[in-house]
Amino acid sequence: MSRRALSILIPWLMLRVVLSIVVLAASDSRPNTDVEKRVAAWPPSLPLSVWSGRVLLSPWQRWDVEHYLAIVGRGYLPGDGTAQFHPLYPWLGRAAGFLLGGNMLAGLLGISSVCGLLCLIAFRRLAEFDLAPDEAHRAAVLLLHAPLAFILFAPYTEGLFLLCSVMLFLMARNGRWWLAGVAGGLAALTRQQGIFLVVPLAWELWESSGRDFRELARSWRRALSVILIPTGLIVWLLYRTLTLGDLAFDIYKPRTWIYGLLISRDATKVVEEQGLVPPWQALAAALTSPKSTTVIDLILGTGFLLMLVFGGRFLWRLRPSYFLYASVILLVSFSYFTGAFQPYMGLPRHCLLAFPLFLPLAVWAKHPRIEFSLLMLGFCGMSLLTYFYGAQILWVP
Repeated sequence: MSRRALSILIPWLMLRVVLSIVVLAASDSRPNTDVEKRVAAWPPSLPLSVWSGRVLLSPWQRWDVEHYLAIVGRGYLPGDGTAQFHPLYPWLGRAAGFLLGGNMLAGLLGISSVCGLLCLIAFRRLAEFDLAPDEAHRAAVLLLHAPLAFILFAPYTEGLFLLCSVMLFLMARNGRWWLAGVAGGLAALTRQQGIFLVVPLAWELWESSGRDFRELARSWRRALSVILIPTGLIVWLLYRTLTLGDLAFDIYKPRTWIYGLLISRDATKVVEEQGLVPPWQALAAALTSPKSTTVIDLILGTGFLLMLVFGGRFLWRLRPSYFLYASVILLVSFSYFTGAFQPYMGLPRHCLLAFPLFLPLAVWAKHPRIEFSLLMLGFCGMSLLTYFYGAQILWVP
């Protein structure tokens, strides 16, 4: 294994252990699943396979994981809300689960964990195109220690999506356009935000042609690679339409187009009220919400906005496609409204997808004291959020 990969693997393993202990403590104080209620976390008990599953796997079975397990176990069903979740992650989780003896939760957790590790290694390599080696390493480590990065260790889609997204940029920077398009198509099969990768890939193609339309036209074969991104979404839409009868939007109301195409109409079975609105409307609702969860969402979301405001100019100079992608992700994240009761459910987790923001942060945090402070703050934040996740209190991911 290369030194580059090892420098990411070691802190990743340490966090994997620490966060597993934190979520176990949370599940012990507030057990959720039947296994957690029947089997004590300590001392070890027989059969060991049941006890190890209770200690290592069950504490992570929270929130959306229930929906992923339902998809893995019985597939998509109309009217149950599962059509909101794109298929690549549960497909891979099911395959991994079979390899692990039929344990689908272990498969989902394994896929998300491995993809999270691989995305960090790929992100460091991508950062080395523009930053010094120590800055590139710092960018990956800061991403790993971001408070919301705890989700990379949970059975969620963020690790897989970030891996596909980073690989798109990495392949584009290497001039491997069709592989970049494939990575974007896989991202679109993982999460709704994948479709927005069209923006940075199109810009990279524009840059590669010297910003010359005639040159771009002459290289039309590589330019067609960008079509692979919406193709991934179209495959999913066709499945939803033909199998679930789920596609629905009002052609006379443009505001419903994006929501109707990207999110299932049965999504209200998961979150009762949701939609895409102008960001100032969602923000106004969030600012008037007294819930502590909304306060946490706003604090963490504001952190990403500040990273864009203060690092945006540097990011544009570094690579305009990075700036465009991060801006689109934050715009969509702050436009996703989940009802007056809890307006910004999942906002910080969605903002984490704007990974290029950690490049200017890595340059700014070159002083050891600043880097150490950020790492400690991030570690404390992710430990706290992991506990909230496991105990299912205060913060809804």
